[in-house]
Amino acid sequence: MTRTGRRELESSQSSGPVRATWSIALEIGILVTVSVLWSLTTLQGGWALLDGIRFYRYVKRSVGASADALDSNGEFEYQPRVAVILPCCGVDQRLEHTVESLRRQNYRNYEVFFTFESTDDPAYDEVGRWARDWTGPPQHRVIAGMAERRSQKIHNLLAAISKLPDDCDVIAFLDSDAIPHPDWMGHLVKPLQDEGVGAATGFRWYTASGGVAAGIRSAWNAASVSLLHNDKTNFCWGGSTAIRRSVFERLNIAQRWDNALSDDYQVTRAVRDAGLAIQFVPQALLPTNERTTFGNFWNFARRQFVITRICAPKFWLAGFVLCFNLIVGATSVFVLFVAALFEFIGNRTILWLALSGWLFILFLAGGKALIRQLAVRRILRPPNLSWRDLAWDVLGVGPIGTIHLALLLASARSRRFVWRNKVYEMISADSTRILEQRQVDDAPALRSSPEPTRQTR
Repeated sequence: MTRTGRRELESSQSSGPVRATWSIALEIGILVTVSVLWSLTTLQGGWALLDGIRFYRYVKRSVGASADALDSNGEFEYQPRVAVILPCCGVDQRLEHTVESLRRQNYRNYEVFFTFESTDDPAYDEVGRWARDWTGPPQHRVIAGMAERRSQKIHNLLAAISKLPDDCDVIAFLDSDAIPHPDWMGHLVKPLQDEGVGAATGFRWYTASGGVAAGIRSAWNAASVSLLHNDKTNFCWGGSTAIRRSVFERLNIAQRWDNALSDDYQVTRAVRDAGLAIQFVPQALLPTNERTTFGNFWNFARRQFVITRICAPKFWLAGFVLCFNLIVGATSVFVLFVAALFEFIGNRTILWLALSGWLFILFLAGGKALIRQLAVRRILRPPNLSWRDLAWDVLGVGPIGTIHLALLLASARSRRFVWRNKVYEMISADSTRILEQRQVDDAPALRSSPEPTRQTR
């Protein structure tokens, strides 16, 4: 062997142990990193599962006490004078059902205010036609005019509030795409008997019927429902909220709305600043059955996150961190499993540990989703709830979590979005700029035959 050959052989022999050492160190580093990420994710998942159990117990207790609100004739004992305000912009797919449901409330002492930007809104004539033959509560149509420095929804709400009668005790807000069951109003105002409760709120429930986009929207929205039982994380949802008129005026909510975009975040902030409670009413969880596309869902969900980031930045950041932790932790364990499966790293022990760890994360996330679905089934009944809701919520935890994270990232910078027929820019939680006015969609409503909304008391 030549001298050069001997040197090359000696060099290769000496470098072999070095490469082996580095390979072992790298493998250990990867395993430690994945173990830390897995531990953080399982801690988060375990806490979320326990919180899901608390949500289930809250719903069970609230629904179980429903009969206590009724007298021997099946009517609500507490019936302050209520003004229901429903802002309209265009003809929603099931707006006719919403209008009809308001007429059939199991409540004696209320009136309804429908409020519009102008008489040119196609909903103005449609609502007038549907409510023409009402024999129940008084109903009014209010023209607000075009908003210039706040959202059109808030502008419409303020116009209706200026028309409220002096004997109005409670203001209830309802969205035009939500369909209230007959006992909605009675349950929603009941907590206001307690002077320590500043506002009572329900929430929306998007049904999963109607295709893939509807299923994604349903599962994405469901995650927020189980936040509402906790006094630290709940909030007012403007589509189903009631507040005493005296509290509304004392907290200067109309002034807070003056230049704002989000009605419900301003109410939430005002109530919390006053040291009052927000009480979630499970019986005021309202189904929304409108069809959607993935593009429409994306724009809607991104808008919600932009509003949250500007109005409640700490809440948005906490949601981002938790979602990021879940996705990164689950993904890292799954990648480790795949690497071990193809023998890039570790051995069979590492393979089975990684697979078990990944499935355990899915078990925790899916377990909370299952408990949430069981809780909601104490409130809603078919056709407003089906096996599709459960399947998308429980089996879709991974993909929906990824979409959730993508939406949070998409909302991280921009302050502009389209809402109904206007393009808005949020300067701050208290300041809004309207960039563009578009024509209200005058397409006919996609109606189906009227059907009662069935829900337990």
